[in-house]
Amino acid sequence: MASRNKDERAHVNALIKAIQKNSPGVYVHIDRDAGAARHTSSGWDFLLACHGLVVFCEAKIGKGKLSDWQEFVRAAVLASKTPYVVVRFLNDGKCFTVDDEPAIITETARITDFIKI
Repeated sequence: MASRNKDERAHVNALIKAIQKNSPGVYVHIDRDAGAARHTSSGWDFLLACHGLVVFCEAKIGKGKLSDWQEFVRAAVLASKTPYVVVRFLNDGKCFTVDDEPAIITETARITDFIKI
């Protein structure tokens, strides 16, 4: 599992780098421990904020499933009327989907792929 988590972290890093490049002014928080070695148990991997809007994001590779805890956190976040999306990386991280919508090329990622501004 460590290799899969390492790949997921690399894909998240590339995605965030693209979002920041293509959408200046976006605040990003990656939920990782102090050593940046692994995600904590918050139930989400990163969040994006822009223009007073926030979206919680959980990253998965391919068809990976949310854990019971992630499902619980997702339900709580959605109950607060705050978006929570599942980002799925495809083609070795070259593309991603947001809640199983059509695939987007990672290097073209923008905040509007996550938040409708």
